[in-house]
Amino acid sequence: MAERVLIFGATGGTGQHLVRQALDRGLHVTAFVRDPTKLDIEDENLRIALGDMLNGESVERAMAEGFDAVFCAAGIYQREYKTDLSDGTKNILAAMKKCGVRRLLVVSSLGAGDSKDQGAWWVKAYYRFMLKYVIWDKDTQEQDIRDSGLDWTIVRPPRLFESEVVNPDVTIWSAPQPQKKLRWGTTRATLAKVILDALANNSHVGEGVNISD
Repeated sequence: MAERVLIFGATGGTGQHLVRQALDRGLHVTAFVRDPTKLDIEDENLRIALGDMLNGESVERAMAEGFDAVFCAAGIYQREYKTDLSDGTKNILAAMKKCGVRRLLVVSSLGAGDSKDQGAWWVKAYYRFMLKYVIWDKDTQEQDIRDSGLDWTIVRPPRLFESEVVNPDVTIWSAPQPQKKLRWGTTRATLAKVILDALANNSHVGEGVNISD
């Protein structure tokens, strides 16, 4: 059972839910952050690792502390072709391999990887035209993860809502799009729970799964 986890993107919207829920589950959490003032959480089982995903040395230094699992909830919005997210993920993958950490759980996005043609028409249009540079970088990130040889899980939400509400009946799928009517969105709290459940149950290993209310 995982006890020590390292979270990248811990100061972001989803990352903070991950930190809080992981602590609530009794996990020992290390939050990898550039600016610790952006993480307004205090707990005896929380420690801070200062660094930048784009700095491989700082990633490896944090990873060397020893962990049962790593979460990457980093989200980088961009309006041009850039590789910051996939470059940072490469540093995480390299550090995990060097330090012997196997389990990786990553927040991606509906529209990336093999979910490219899923969603309502307006969802597809949004990702293709408004987030095309983001999705392009996430496609590269996902492929690097698939090729890593690690025990990975990728979770792809559509729209994310800022809410503490957790939907216990969120739909999770990894193959064809469900025929049922979906909201094409979920809360960040729900997303965090899905990811933590995947760790706790050792489920969806080697899978990219999509979620929506």
